[in-house]
Amino acid sequence: MSPLVTTYPLQPVNIVEILFCALCLYGAILLIHKPRLRALCLLLILEAVLMAFNFSEETGFLKQTVLITPIFTLITGPAFYLFVKHLVYSDAQWQHSDLYHFLPAILSIPFTAFTQHVIAVGSLSLVIYGLVSYRLLNKYRKASIEMSSAALDMRLNWLRNMIWVFAVLGLLDTIRLNLQPELDYLVLNSWYLAHQLCVLTLYACLIWFALRQPLLFDGLASFDESNTMQDERDLSQVLFAQINHELVASELFKQQRLSLIDVANHFKIGVKDISSAVNTGSGLNFCEYVNSLRVADVKQKIDENIGGKSTLLEIAFNSGFNSKSSFNSCFKNSTGLTPSQYQRQRLHNNETTRI
Repeated sequence: MSPLVTTYPLQPVNIVEILFCALCLYGAILLIHKPRLRALCLLLILEAVLMAFNFSEETGFLKQTVLITPIFTLITGPAFYLFVKHLVYSDAQWQHSDLYHFLPAILSIPFTAFTQHVIAVGSLSLVIYGLVSYRLLNKYRKASIEMSSAALDMRLNWLRNMIWVFAVLGLLDTIRLNLQPELDYLVLNSWYLAHQLCVLTLYACLIWFALRQPLLFDGLASFDESNTMQDERDLSQVLFAQINHELVASELFKQQRLSLIDVANHFKIGVKDISSAVNTGSGLNFCEYVNSLRVADVKQKIDENIGGKSTLLEIAFNSGFNSKSSFNSCFKNSTGLTPSQYQRQRLHNNETTRI
């Protein structure tokens, strides 16, 4: 006659797994009311599920035919990254694309029999997501310092430090997994117990610090936007320097009725990029910028032609102006003088210098 209740022999590590599972579920309940920590709740729930499968596989509780725990090495990294992302960005929204981070874990399910290979890929995943998360926290720290006087209260140094501890524990556990064929069972079991106790302690600290974090910085998205705009301005400045040099060197600005499209075709660059570069680099619109080059050329030719035979209108047309009215208007807007006044002034200055 079979017993009504099946008993399972429990090892010390199984007790730790039960405690770990309970801790993670309790932590998720405590944190669920904080919107920016709900991704941490997801991480805790996934860790609780991992501990449940660990317990089942080691005790035979569910009589599993497929090994599940190896795929969690491909789940923990993405879950931790999403936690950090939603923590540092106040306006982060859950998106369908977030699910793509877990696609490798789903695809690895048929290959869990190749445990070491799945764990190797999972370890690489943990390293990559850990580095990305650490970089995100560094950006958060820089942004809070630059944009808020309360930056000291917004620090997430505890989380940055935890990433280092997670990295050390992950490295030691990878070594343990690769030494399984070589080490005695008692040594391996003791090592695994110590590892699980350390991870349990670390997650307890994670929940504790998350609950006690006094303030969080809300302006990281604005910081990213301002940096992007600055990068675009820097690129526009570089492009404008090239455009300006080429227009002057090739004297393309002297082409009458020169258009933005003509310049774009000359440089094989988009019209919007040319326009943005000119606006950013010169502080002028395209028309004002080209006419400023023409005015500069006219002034140079007037200086060179003092006492010569070329008329002002001939000089203007040779510099790219196509009408007397536009020439006079642009010249006066630029110098404050009409072309004839400028010419007389230069002639007078030249005669005074000779005397």
